[in-house]
Amino acid sequence: MNLKAWEEFCDELKNLGSIIENNAPDRLSRNEGYRYLLRLLRLASEMHFEHSFPNHASFYSLSNETAKIGGDNPDNVYLNSNLNSSQSYEVTGNIGQASYLSLGIKENRYHLDGTMISHAEIEITDEHTDNNGDFRILISQNKEADLIMQPSSNMLIVRETYKSKVTDKRAFLNIRALHQNSQLPVLSDDELLEKLNRTLRFVKGTALTFVSWVDEFKLNHLNSLPLGNQDFFQAAGGDPSIIYLHGYYQIEPDECLQIRTMIPECDLWNFQLENFWMESLDYRFNKIHINDANAVLDNKELIMHITHNIEDLPNNLITQNHTEGAMLLRWINCKDPIIPEVTKIKLRELKKIHEP
Repeated sequence: MNLKAWEEFCDELKNLGSIIENNAPDRLSRNEGYRYLLRLLRLASEMHFEHSFPNHASFYSLSNETAKIGGDNPDNVYLNSNLNSSQSYEVTGNIGQASYLSLGIKENRYHLDGTMISHAEIEITDEHTDNNGDFRILISQNKEADLIMQPSSNMLIVRETYKSKVTDKRAFLNIRALHQNSQLPVLSDDELLEKLNRTLRFVKGTALTFVSWVDEFKLNHLNSLPLGNQDFFQAAGGDPSIIYLHGYYQIEPDECLQIRTMIPECDLWNFQLENFWMESLDYRFNKIHINDANAVLDNKELIMHITHNIEDLPNNLITQNHTEGAMLLRWINCKDPIIPEVTKIKLRELKKIHEP
């Protein structure tokens, strides 16, 4: 590794700005796009530098409150671990008050073609826990394992879903390689160069993947939430137990997007607003998502109102002044999904209807 190689890395990183300039629909999306690249760079560094030792397994997060990928769920805590398929791993933990907890073995190819195929999945239920909520999951290519890896398996994804991440007791998980070598590898010239290249490929591949998704949603899912191709969503790392209804909103400040649906038989559901880059909007300080625990139903019907700013309307979610962006409804463990009715209405007309 030398200065020339570092400069080439920086030049390639600089060139990724063309993804933002060629796709952002407005100034706000452009500004958020450059922030998105920085966030992806931070996540890629965590994955390829700080937690890149599958023989010394550890958890990190590829989506969190301040760095997000591909329609991250505000109700979730995500954990990731890089795996070596020739190893065996033990995951131990406690389910806490998680309403849904799943572990998935993936083949992470985001740095190559934007896919993350599922090889094995398990939902932690009473069947796997003792009376205290403790559990142990064995991961291996051995057929007796709880999660069976394939030769190309290289990542574990954990999804912890909560009714309220603020008040619910968090799950606790730990992972360890069963044949752990006590000595970490030295960062050689070749390894450093390879990690830098993989970091760049991840940032580029991820950004291009979800730009292509948004282009599709904007063209065919505008102000709607159709069922879509679930196999396609699963191929990018989705959970097979979740039905994803992706859409694209486009409303002016004087408009409201009204979404109406009955709730199908399912374990959980939630809905969220995202920006153009499919990052959930900032849910730390604003109401941009809703779930089955905090929604108010009208005769068993869910009626949501999407506006630019806070309005006195039932189940009001705000776009934080985004004129357009992605949106997502999840039905979790649902056999017969319902497709919502989505209507764009002038705010003044809607307010007249809701006047006391």
